[in-house]
Amino acid sequence: MVSPTTTLERLRHYLRQNQSRLRAAPTQAEQVDMLAQIQQPSDDYPVASLRVVEHAEMRAIAVRPVSQSNALKHFLDGIQRQRILYYEGMVPVFYAYLSAVVRSRVDRKMCCLPQTGSLVRRDALYAPLRYVDAQGLRQQGIPLRDVEIDEPLPAHPALIQLTANRISNDREVLERELAEQWMNWLSTKGSEDWLVVDGAIAELVRIIPNAKVIGLAKTSVGVERALTPEQMQVVYGLRKAERSSVFTVTRPGQATVYSWFLRLHDPTKGSLLYGLLRVEMPANQSLLKQVDTLSTWILEDRVPLAVPDTRYDRLLYPMRDCEQYLRAHAPSAAQLEALAQLV
Repeated sequence: MVSPTTTLERLRHYLRQNQSRLRAAPTQAEQVDMLAQIQQPSDDYPVASLRVVEHAEMRAIAVRPVSQSNALKHFLDGIQRQRILYYEGMVPVFYAYLSAVVRSRVDRKMCCLPQTGSLVRRDALYAPLRYVDAQGLRQQGIPLRDVEIDEPLPAHPALIQLTANRISNDREVLERELAEQWMNWLSTKGSEDWLVVDGAIAELVRIIPNAKVIGLAKTSVGVERALTPEQMQVVYGLRKAERSSVFTVTRPGQATVYSWFLRLHDPTKGSLLYGLLRVEMPANQSLLKQVDTLSTWILEDRVPLAVPDTRYDRLLYPMRDCEQYLRAHAPSAAQLEALAQLV
């Protein structure tokens, strides 16, 4: 008999041996609803201060074409797939698959560069380990992540929230480690290329302050709450290919970054937020003169459209390429459903 080699195969073996004492998990559709009710938007963090640094007050600026070739060459994104696989008594046991990739543009084609690590993947079961059969799982070689909880056992919604938060935090760490690796690699090469990451970059900037890195935020709830009514008027009134003045964003315990809003598409074709992207870069005074250039390069990557993704108005095509690549390597929902059905 061939020994199981992947986490999913080992889980299948474990579940078949223990299915009589475990409890079935909700269906995938039910779990999506459960998580939607308890999880907060990923950008919903408080902003300690927001200050306009480019002009005396927030303005709308038309972005003009530039002669420099697009130096946004490397794009980093990550995904996570999670599912309550079964219950041990009253405790939900999650399976999570986390991955991140850097895809590079070479001769106008997206690829993974062979000379450096581009794809990282991890999977594990997540649960408060003192409430589950941790010894039996380890004997099968199944990776485990402890969800640390206080006594007594929290209520079911709180336990799901804690586990979901732990999974999301692990994904952020995975993406940050890959970004740090690439920022160091580009710096060692003396490259003029920029790394583009999905989301905020405050943690990266704290570690490597002068890196050529920008972050793209498709949602900016926390920042929007910090805008004054006059600033909101400017930001929400941006027209296609217009940007806002640069401002600093400081969150509690995080490094300060420069940021600006950029309208990718004509807002008359959608909602108030249609095509509205927020960009972050290191708070380095010398970089302010590159804001228009960076904005122009971002606008170039609107084409081709990232359809059929419903976020196409704020999702650059290279970032969609990253997501498609990651999904092709991830376990499918059908595979996870089949595992859950063993209980």
